[in-house]
Amino acid sequence: MKSRPNFETIKTISEFESYYWYREELKDICLTLKISSKGAKAELEERLKSYLVLGREKFLKKEKFLKGSSSVRRKNKTEKEITLKSKIIPEGIRFDSKFREFCREYYDLKKFSFTKAMAEAVRDAEKVGNLKLSVQDLLKVYENPPKEERPDDRVLRWNRFVKDFHSDPKTSPLKNKLNIAAFLWGKVRDRVGSKKFDSSLLDEFSKDIRKLEAKSNK
Repeated sequence: MKSRPNFETIKTISEFESYYWYREELKDICLTLKISSKGAKAELEERLKSYLVLGREKFLKKEKFLKGSSSVRRKNKTEKEITLKSKIIPEGIRFDSKFREFCREYYDLKKFSFTKAMAEAVRDAEKVGNLKLSVQDLLKVYENPPKEERPDDRVLRWNRFVKDFHSDPKTSPLKNKLNIAAFLWGKVRDRVGSKKFDSSLLDEFSKDIRKLEAKSNK
């Protein structure tokens, strides 16, 4: 797996987006830059993208202005039971395990992931001091995301990668398909460039594939 570069060496948003970042990594980057490390993963990503576009000086001026404006901040983590009518800011609803569990049960899902649009809705509400934003409002945002947004880009990329892998005629003779697909995905996931499957990967990692095939025959 190719390691991610130091954030300081990244110059553009497209370069930043070419890597998959974990929340803890984004949080550590924010701490290193001495900017706010609070928020869900989507919030941290947007904060760092803004940092890249504006540069440190303009970014800090913007943050200072927002703090001095009419913006409001959510209260400390709520201890109350979450309902559809719960108010995000006054009641301190955060993108944590408690809220995720509520959403998971509400939609009867095995797993629930917050989206960038939800994080943006909360951030906008904080900026203008909107105390009426409710859990129900956020779920409407979740149900009607912008066309360009995908709830979990990593999962969708993986699903597309596997689909293309299986549909390629060159993979037909392979016996250990899923493990090989997972191996190749791991190779392309964190390196710069396309995250789509291409048959050239079979040649690039032919030695490793033969080893995986040999293991499946034992």
